[in-house]
Amino acid sequence: MEEKFDYNLLRNYAQGKYSYHDYKQIASYFGDSIYQEDIESAIRQHWDEFAIDPDNHQKDLSKLFETLKKQIQLEHSRSINLSSRLIRLYSRIAAVLLIPLIIYTTFTLVSGDRKEATGWAEIYSPPGARTHFTLPDGSNGWLNSSTKLKYPINFRRNRRVNLSGEAYFEVSRNKEYPFTVTTPNLDVKVLGTIFSISALEEENTTEVVLQEGKVVVSDHANGLNTLMIPNQKFEFDNLNRKYVIRSLNAAQYNAWKDGLLVFRNEPLDEVFKRLGRWYNVKITVTDERIKRYKYRATFCDEPIEEVIRLIALTLPIEFNIQKRAFNEQGIYEVKEITIRKK
Repeated sequence: MEEKFDYNLLRNYAQGKYSYHDYKQIASYFGDSIYQEDIESAIRQHWDEFAIDPDNHQKDLSKLFETLKKQIQLEHSRSINLSSRLIRLYSRIAAVLLIPLIIYTTFTLVSGDRKEATGWAEIYSPPGARTHFTLPDGSNGWLNSSTKLKYPINFRRNRRVNLSGEAYFEVSRNKEYPFTVTTPNLDVKVLGTIFSISALEEENTTEVVLQEGKVVVSDHANGLNTLMIPNQKFEFDNLNRKYVIRSLNAAQYNAWKDGLLVFRNEPLDEVFKRLGRWYNVKITVTDERIKRYKYRATFCDEPIEEVIRLIALTLPIEFNIQKRAFNEQGIYEVKEITIRKK
């Protein structure tokens, strides 16, 4: 008897909210031609939902379109057995598709000629959002705003992920297959632990915060191998290749995954940096003295305007919040906030 197609399962999978059982179920959908019409209907429904979204002008998916087009061409050149009609459909809607992960994994999951998939899957957390994810081995965590996480389809035998952005990990222990996070400048190797990594392209530092267990941090260029213990923060300067290790309360620092921003006597420079990541805003400080002020507070889902106003009530600063405007492509510019000494 044919199993009923679960549309919500695909939607949750696209958002990184799925278990290994869900992963296998979705693979079976793409591997069985019976579900082809259901899959097309789901994709078209995503298209329609996007088309009527009043905020769709804020979403710039041009890069996604180019990436997907290259992936489609690459996989097609490898003679994966997909109907040309589906390939044309995916190509046509890729620019505004809300489920890019499904498209990409389709090409690596449905090939009957392969004994083991060799492609990669990607999870993306859009600006101003947090996204929960579960990997095929049961490891899970959260992606912060504007973060990408890539992992191989054959993940159980190759527990390596590529990270661009900020993420929190709770890693399942497996002595035979260690878990490694690769960033542009560092590798972090673990057996089973809780930690977070910040590796944003626009910043000059890479940070690792260890909450439980042990991790080894390695520098790509100089052969550095540093063992961390809980409640330590590893700060690596990507330019001069030097690092420092500081003590902190890791659970408080990682509270962003629970919707909290916790600051405990931290320099405003660090406070503004974390606020910028969290709210996807650009914060400019005009006076270096301001960066050295210390601040203590906990914020829970307050708007950025209210957060800045509260900081200004307790410290000798004033601020200006620039109204967001459309650029030439009709997309909202990132909100800019200027901080100056009162």
